[in-house]
Amino acid sequence: MKRHLLLLLPLFAAVFYATAASGQAPHFRVLAFYSTHAEPDHVQFAEGALKFFAAIAPKDNFTFDATTDRENLNDAYLKQYQLVIWLNGSPTKPEQRRAFEKYMETGGAWLGFHAAGYNDKGTGWPWFVAFLGGAVFHNNSWPPLPARLVVDVRTHPATMNLPDAYVSPASEWYGWDPSPRLDKNVQVLLTLDPSNYPLGLKDVVTSGDLPVVWTNQKYKMVYMNMGHGDRIFSSPVQNGLIENVALWLGTMPAPAEHPAPSGLQINPQAVVANPKTAKVYAVNTGGSTVTVIDNSSHSATALEVGARPEAITVNPLTNTIYVGNSGSGTVSVIDGTASKVTATVKVGSLPYAVAVNPVTNKVYVSRTFSNTMTVIDGATNIASPWKAGIQADAIAVNPVTNKIYLVNYESSDVTVIDGASDSTTRIAAGAHLWGIAVNPATNRIYFGNTGGSKVTVIDGASNAVTSVSAGSIPCAFAVDPAANKIYAANYASNDVTVLDGANDRVVATVKVGDRPQAIAVNSLTHMIYVANTHSNSVTVIDGTNNSVAATVQAGNGPYAIAVDTAANRIYLTNIAGDHLTVIDGRTLTATPVAAPARQ
Repeated sequence: MKRHLLLLLPLFAAVFYATAASGQAPHFRVLAFYSTHAEPDHVQFAEGALKFFAAIAPKDNFTFDATTDRENLNDAYLKQYQLVIWLNGSPTKPEQRRAFEKYMETGGAWLGFHAAGYNDKGTGWPWFVAFLGGAVFHNNSWPPLPARLVVDVRTHPATMNLPDAYVSPASEWYGWDPSPRLDKNVQVLLTLDPSNYPLGLKDVVTSGDLPVVWTNQKYKMVYMNMGHGDRIFSSPVQNGLIENVALWLGTMPAPAEHPAPSGLQINPQAVVANPKTAKVYAVNTGGSTVTVIDNSSHSATALEVGARPEAITVNPLTNTIYVGNSGSGTVSVIDGTASKVTATVKVGSLPYAVAVNPVTNKVYVSRTFSNTMTVIDGATNIASPWKAGIQADAIAVNPVTNKIYLVNYESSDVTVIDGASDSTTRIAAGAHLWGIAVNPATNRIYFGNTGGSKVTVIDGASNAVTSVSAGSIPCAFAVDPAANKIYAANYASNDVTVLDGANDRVVATVKVGDRPQAIAVNSLTHMIYVANTHSNSVTVIDGTNNSVAATVQAGNGPYAIAVDTAANRIYLTNIAGDHLTVIDGRTLTATPVAAPARQ
């Protein structure tokens, strides 16, 4: 059979040696299946899992083998093992599926992680859906974030030594519909704590019941939702849970009905101000409209756009606004002078990130689940597919240097586009980048390394890369070019890191509310506004002394923020419905924006 990577073979030597040295026959044999051709974060998880299980095998007196060859899913091979683990995928061949079904139905045991349980309408394996307790993938949070998990059952051998709750390391969290909890044979062991909601910076789980670890008591099986990325085995509490589950797999009252977890996709680019016209634009995802607020006339109107608008950007030089409609695969083009949609451009499914280069009058559109980009000519509104292999979760433009910067959570590179020649450069900048900001005063670009506590800094002139320590999971940035300060909102540590733009040194760390996800600056007043999604508030920081000036309640789940500097007004979009909140920068009071009538 195929073994895993050669660099891990010494681990197996240690397993076999320790088992023999103990003088005891191993209690049971374990076989793990994994793939090296899966999503990069799923491969990282598998590599960590191989090391983890190989390390605990001597201590717990079991034999651990692993293979990338799913042809070993056959009767003769499986019968050698008492426990089979799927680390990052599941079989697709009918004969392999039948062999696994027979193995489980004749007393075998299974432990599946994360992607091993993924199934949808295209999976075509009804037995496996029933095996999971009827659970079908419904939605997910994105990008991977830590989450607090609650222990449902304290009497189970796998959980009896756990605390009542703990914070699980960053992972992608799957929601299920129907929920496995509805199956009378399922015992849910751990559940996502509702205090996590809303959970996600892009794909957001907002409410509902989300089981994370469960067993279908008709079989010897446990499914564990965690399993995305390289942080899974960084929690001693969770490591103990996984070890307990593996050891237990070898040996309920009917649950009450629970609602399926609900979710939505958001974009921190959901609201934007045009500094030249005193107008603010915000998407209304559920209503398929854009709210237009005219601060000069104090009026608000709603323009119909495409289905599920998520991202919006403005070209102040042409007074044109571009709206990415994820539901219709289009970009709506709004004439800012006439306040009407003048064109609808087809760009392909699920447009998510939209950015304008005012120097060339080109609009860059990146699509979820696609490794291609679309570029719209702002003069003609003609869309053209752009280079394959490029996808972005965030795009930023430096109009001074005519360069565009793209980051993708699952890539370790930053892609740099030369706006003059359309040539691209890739810069190795670290894994799990999220959030981006350009300081045009210094030609430096800032990225959040959400896999840790670092801010990655690229020198736009030399492409040299440095890093700066920050809080935990820096996810959003704002730049005050007048003061030459950079502000990083740290999602997990609930604070903001302040950098001196002259030398990129940390000059302050300011505590804010729970789960800050968006940040903006008024460069005229040097006030910084931080949207605390879980606190339903905005922390106002005085940039002159790095102190908290106020905490303002600002709707339910603020997640995107824009500042109209001339009017000194701050606008926030909220997760709970298509609602806008406006904060008066002078009085620091918040007012809901009434839903405008459609034009």
